[in-house]
Amino acid sequence: MAEGKILNSKLKKFYVILFSLIILLIPIAFLFGIINDRENYKDEAVKNIEQSWAKSQVLNAPKMFLTIGKDKKNPKQELSLGEYNVKVNIKTEIRQKGIFKVPVYTADVIAKGEFKNTYRNLRNIKSELSFDVTDSKGFIEAPKFQVLNETFKPVDDNVYVKYLTTNSDRIPFEIQYKLRGLNKLSVVPSGTISKISIVGNWKDPSFEGNFLPAKRKITNKDFSAEWSIPKIATLKSENKNELENQYYIQDDGIAKVSVSLLTPVDNYRMADRSVKYAFLFLLLTFVAYYVFEITSDKSTLIHPIQYMLMGGALLIFYLLLTSVSEFLPFIYAYIIAVLFTVGLISLYTYFVLTKKENLKFTILITVVMLLLYTFLYTLLVIQDLSLLIGSFILFVIIAAIMYATRNVEWYDGN
Repeated sequence: MAEGKILNSKLKKFYVILFSLIILLIPIAFLFGIINDRENYKDEAVKNIEQSWAKSQVLNAPKMFLTIGKDKKNPKQELSLGEYNVKVNIKTEIRQKGIFKVPVYTADVIAKGEFKNTYRNLRNIKSELSFDVTDSKGFIEAPKFQVLNETFKPVDDNVYVKYLTTNSDRIPFEIQYKLRGLNKLSVVPSGTISKISIVGNWKDPSFEGNFLPAKRKITNKDFSAEWSIPKIATLKSENKNELENQYYIQDDGIAKVSVSLLTPVDNYRMADRSVKYAFLFLLLTFVAYYVFEITSDKSTLIHPIQYMLMGGALLIFYLLLTSVSEFLPFIYAYIIAVLFTVGLISLYTYFVLTKKENLKFTILITVVMLLLYTFLYTLLVIQDLSLLIGSFILFVIIAAIMYATRNVEWYDGN
């Protein structure tokens, strides 16, 4: 009869802890919503700045059309682009909306190259040179065009017209303009050989798009990068099954080189990933206290409400992490949130749960929690190895629990 009571007592506490964990799933769901709302708030701030400044810019290659009149249905014939060189000098600054800071830039662009004149002998032929960017609102001044060392006359916002006379098989051009943008700048390589150079006064650039730079240099003040891309590298395979040929093409079907000025760590993305481990942290912490209860020499009992209070403290960690990371780098916000959370639970354990009679367990639980949060940060930072590291750590934790409960007699009171 005594054995049954002991068994029921341990099982009841186990079920109470399990029920408490299920209840705490509700605030975990709210945490995801809060982080999502804060991220949306940031996106709104970015959009407000975007409206008054400009969007992220994509610099498309120029196009030239000749009106030669041989085809009455389509008299305009497009010339293919030969050598294409683009030099971009980015000057960045920070615009702030509320608590959010967004990097914006002004880009000085010089695009040079040549079109292939397959018609050779041109006599007073009408030509149209045009180019396009994502957001024309970003233009600070009218672009300057030169073809055959002569200036084109603008007839539209981005179309320039001139009557050409030449015998050369190459038609050189140069375009200069200043352009505003936000967060990211991309260049579309379209020439037979495209040489792209981007420099800027930003210390944390992210090189994105379809091609990594052939040369790059990053200092604590600025960066520089160079690309050299042949035409064949930008072609999209007609066979969709040839995945290796599709690799370099983005979803919009256009190959790009890109430089992003976004901060290297997205605090909301990191916070969202950390919340995914919240239930695991609750489970491991509750198991640690449950093992303490059943292995303690003294009859120390922890009330379900006390479990819930500690669970609440563990969940507030994620609110602290999200809110503080809006003002400080993520690593500093993480350290602050850990110190506050571990400090609170350690003090609560020593002064309330153990009544200042078990300093050893307080120190042990403090060390265990610090190790767990170190483990969590490792998973967040080293994402590629998170499964491998996590598997081994969980194995060690299970082994430690098995060792700690090795002398527990589950069917009697000893």
